[in-house]
Amino acid sequence: MLLKQLEYFVCVVDNNSFTQAATEQYVSQSAISQQIKALENSLGVELMVREKRSFHLTPAGQYLYRSGKKLLERFHDVKVETTRIGTDARVSLRIGYLNRYSGIAMQQTVIRMAKRYRNLDIRMYSGSHEELYGMLQDRRVDVVFNDQWQVLSDDYESQLIDKATTIIEVPQGYTDAGSVELKTIDDLPLILVCRGKYTLTEEDHYRKAMGYSGAFAYARTLEEARYLVAGQQGLLLLDRFKYLTDALPGIERKALTNYGKTMERHYYFVSQRSQDNTYVEAFKDMFIQVLDEF
Repeated sequence: MLLKQLEYFVCVVDNNSFTQAATEQYVSQSAISQQIKALENSLGVELMVREKRSFHLTPAGQYLYRSGKKLLERFHDVKVETTRIGTDARVSLRIGYLNRYSGIAMQQTVIRMAKRYRNLDIRMYSGSHEELYGMLQDRRVDVVFNDQWQVLSDDYESQLIDKATTIIEVPQGYTDAGSVELKTIDDLPLILVCRGKYTLTEEDHYRKAMGYSGAFAYARTLEEARYLVAGQQGLLLLDRFKYLTDALPGIERKALTNYGKTMERHYYFVSQRSQDNTYVEAFKDMFIQVLDEF
């Protein structure tokens, strides 16, 4: 089966006419008829039942039309992407990540991707849980890195990466113990890094998914939240894989426990199934490679 034969077949079905398809393809009607007949011979099945001035598809023809049309669309995307890469045209990759993630693996992945793909502009966007999924739904990002705390529809696909350990940043001298028990926090609020309408859903997540029952404070950015910690205005939860970025002066890091057990969160890369940015998979693979090297 040749790609051109498939293209002729789909075009005939789309137009419900051999004559119109021949006009669109700049060939004679007899040439299209011959190529579709050759396609049927190569497959060993009848694709359409021809009548005087019309035709209808056989079950095999219906299947080939549906699947073949998707294949042609995918081939077009591959051709465009190949041309773009070959001509070194610049392309962007937009990554959303949970604003309480603070591991260095993400930084290292961005650095390595930038060195390997000189034509790639990587844009990073942090957000709360609900904010990230809003970005993904509106296609403002290509993929998000998140602890998947809600069930997604079949329009999305997720890839489990690993378990991240949750730690807590506290003011210097806050406690001499090596860990902080979540249910005993009642003197300072937990700081949520979120904005406006997202605060209620984020609070709900912390209460239901983590079992926290205390008060909250709010910051617009992770840096702002850390200044609040240093100023003894709150405590901040962070997730990490093995290594964290450096802490600010005046801040100590402790293990966070729940009934004496270290708290961990599963992290995923989540994207829309229909996304076609070829660098998404490359970024995922690079991130996993970086984690393996730590």
